[in-house]
Formats: sequence, C-alpha cells, structure tokens
Amino acid sequence: MQDNIWSDFAKSYDQMIPELNCYQRMLRKILRDTEGRRTVIDAGCGTGLVSRALIDHGHEVIGFDNNAAMLRLARDKRAAAPGEARDRWTVMAGRVERFPSRVASDADAVVLINVLFYVRDAETALREAFSHLKPGGVMIATGPKRRPDLQKVLRHSIAEWQAEGRYTEALQAAVAHHTTCARRLTTDPNEMVTFFQVDELVETLRRLGYSRPLVEDGDDYYGENYYVCMQR
Repeated sequence: MQDNIWSDFAKSYDQMIPELNCYQRMLRKILRDTEGRRTVIDAGCGTGLVSRALIDHGHEVIGFDNNAAMLRLARDKRAAAPGEARDRWTVMAGRVERFPSRVASDADAVVLINVLFYVRDAETALREAFSHLKPGGVMIATGPKRRPDLQKVLRHSIAEWQAEGRYTEALQAAVAHHTTCARRLTTDPNEMVTFFQVDELVETLRRLGYSRPLVEDGDDYYGENYYVCMQR
C-alpha cells in the first residue's frame, strides 16, 4: 500500500473508525471468537484499535503493521496502557506476507482485520497465518466482498450518529478527512486489489490446509464485508 496515503489517513482513521456502529458490531464478533484463546496475532494491526480491545479482554497480543504513521498510533496506545497490559502487548513493524521473525509460531488466533484487500498475494498472508497457529487455533479474516461502497457505509453511520445525538463537530471533521483519503484509496488502481466472497474465502482456506469454518457470514458493514473464522 502507498505509505503517503496511509500516513495521511492514520489520524482520521483512528478517530472515526471506533465510532462506527458497524465496526463495533464486527469487533464484538472478534472478541467472541477469540474468547479463551490466550495469544493473538494482530497481523496488519494498523493503529492498534483491535489490539487494544483484545488487550482489554485479557489476551496476549502481538501486533505488526507496515505503515509507520499508523504504527506510531498503535505504539502510543500501548504506551498509555497500564503496566500489566503493556507487558501483554507487543507492537512492531512487519508485513502480513511474511510475519516478523519475533512473532509467535504457536498462537491461539491470528486476526487479519480489513487487511487482505490491500494485499496483492492474499494467499501468502493466509499461509503465514496458518504457519503461526497452533493446531486448533483460529484465523479470523474480514474485508470487503467487492470494491466497497464507502458512501453507503457513511450514509448509514451518519444517520445512526445523528439519531444517537453524537455526530459532533470533531466527528464531522474526521469523517470529511476520512472521506477524502478513502476517495484516493478507492480510485488508486494499486490499492484495494483483493476481494473475497464468503464461500470463495472458505474454499481458499480449505485448500491451504485450514480444517473447518466456525463462522462464515457477509453481514458486516451493512452487507459490504465478509467475516470468516476458520480453524487450523
């Protein structure tokens, strides 16, 4: 992915994404499906939003990303966490196509949250996830089923925020900046290159050695995204 777009994107991404009700619904699924799984790899962790939620739920988390601006925000979150939580949270630079050498090879779960569509060779990332899971561990992947309709997501989200009385000036500013960056992403032919339908991803994972799907749905982000939890 182009560093300049994501460096510009990082702050508004971090401000707006946690406010999305659709994001919160997806996050609840991730927390549900990692329940009782101690060590979680957050591959392509971005600004550490999912990592922080996992830490808050008692997991040990290893997060990595290839964008310096987003990674700085993840490191800031870790630095602000209580000491015991910091001890369970590792943040480092790395790529999902080849996990950093320090990443555990026997994790209980690997999450690839809205990551695969930026990866030209998604199967390489899915193989890496497989190789870092212990038997019985799970891989959770989410992402768009097609080039995403960002206006649809924003339209629904803004209506929800307005109804809830929380579409503040700060949130409006974050949405405006996010929309500008997202427009650059969606029109750049080098970005958003890999999409999966739910059944297509499940079959790909079977072919790569994963055993069985625990969850497979296409409901997230108002029907735009897939959510697949597959066991090794």
